[in-house]
Amino acid sequence: MSQRPLPSFKTLWKRHESLYMDVFSMALRELSERDLLSGDENTISRTLRLILNNVCFKNFRNHEVQIPNREIPIPPKTDNELSSSDTEKRPDFTCNFLNLQAVSPEDYEISLHVECKKLGNPTSGSWNLNKNYVENGIQRFDSSLHEYGKRAPSGMMIGYIINSTPEEIETEVNRFQEKHLPGWPGIHFNFRVLTLFQTRQEITRRNVKPEQFQLIHMWVDLRNN
Repeated sequence: MSQRPLPSFKTLWKRHESLYMDVFSMALRELSERDLLSGDENTISRTLRLILNNVCFKNFRNHEVQIPNREIPIPPKTDNELSSSDTEKRPDFTCNFLNLQAVSPEDYEISLHVECKKLGNPTSGSWNLNKNYVENGIQRFDSSLHEYGKRAPSGMMIGYIINSTPEEIETEVNRFQEKHLPGWPGIHFNFRVLTLFQTRQEITRRNVKPEQFQLIHMWVDLRNN
């Protein structure tokens, strides 16, 4: 009896992506229920890492799901990457996938990168959270300096909403994106769902491969925390 062919890489990656969307969705909802959270972005992400650990243990242990790694450097995969990288970049979270369809060593491990930023009103005259979400978040997925999402079909942005309204934030994020990433499609959420909002962008990248890329956005409402 002949063996059934393995699912395609595209199919396997979709499973990987869907699995970690479920993991992060559960963890972000639990984060939103915390009574008191620090306003510091790094501390919020550290709290999220703790919750991710609990979520994977309680809900995904039978699936042998690896807990997302926090702030691990992106390793070089080729000699050129080894020599050209001055500083190793560290996405907030990394969810690794073993590509059994790979035909080269550099394609054997591919990462779903997740970057987290606060959203809301500016915290000072010189620090605009929504602008930072674009410049130091979204833009890193098509930056030759950071190369988030390299070799991957998709990546993820998480926004911690600390004040303002989701609608106002969406408008301002799109305004900054139009300025710094002209030609990229706008971000549009359905805000009728409470607490956690999700959407996708279909992006054509110029500086990172593959060119065709999906950026998943998850925004969690932390205004009452």
